Amino acid sequence: MIVTTARKQANALKEKAALCAAKLGARFVERQDRSLEALFAAYGEDVCIVGKERQTLYKYKEAVPFFYHPNASFIRYKQWQKTGTDPFIDAAGLSTGDEVLDATLGMGADAVMAAIAVGRTGTVTGLEASQPIAHIVSTGLKEWQEGNETFLQALRRVNVVNTGSAAYFQHMKDKSVDVVYFDPMFETKVASPGLEGLRHFACSETLTKSVLDDAKRVARRAVVLKGHWQSEQFARFGFTVNRRQHATFQYGVMEV
Repeated sequence: MIVTTARKQANALKEKAALCAAKLGARFVERQDRSLEALFAAYGEDVCIVGKERQTLYKYKEAVPFFYHPNASFIRYKQWQKTGTDPFIDAAGLSTGDEVLDATLGMGADAVMAAIAVGRTGTVTGLEASQPIAHIVSTGLKEWQEGNETFLQALRRVNVVNTGSAAYFQHMKDKSVDVVYFDPMFETKVASPGLEGLRHFACSETLTKSVLDDAKRVARRAVVLKGHWQSEQFARFGFTVNRRQHATFQYGVMEV
């Protein structure tokens, strides 16, 4: 992967881009007003473009960008403000002070909702196996500026760890968090233009019995699984699903 600056304010962004490259273990190159296609041709690698307000990833020879935007979580936050309910918060039974481990962070929408529910006295840790995704989402959570103070503080409270769940569980003590959450990405492919950029950098982690056993070991209260309504994983692993009518995705709960 190479890291470079946006075309505008390229000189002012050099230091920021160099720091980004160091974090990613990537190479910083001068933009020299080159197009994305020219960068692909010159270096033959994925590209990270550092701008004033966001960082954007491009898979080699792919035009679809991947960048952080809390659109899904903000919409859900506004709905939660109005109704006091959210499908994930309700399924997990989250309340102030809870400790939550999101074992499959992705874009972090559910982790943000968890941070809103557990408040300042709770904790939310999000695991992301893909280094590029972990970097982009972690940076976005820290730097996003739109929204009210409650929402922005929730973004800041999500602690992102770049690791897979199986490795992370090995170092956790029994009953160390209240809820463990899984959202196995792309088990069933659903058309979503907003996720196309993410797909290029995602690590596919299949939920296994051994990983689930570890999740049950470290959870004090419950393990929650999100899946497509047609998913066989709920029945396979023994999750209880309170079916939401007409919902594409459902939440299964396993009390421990």
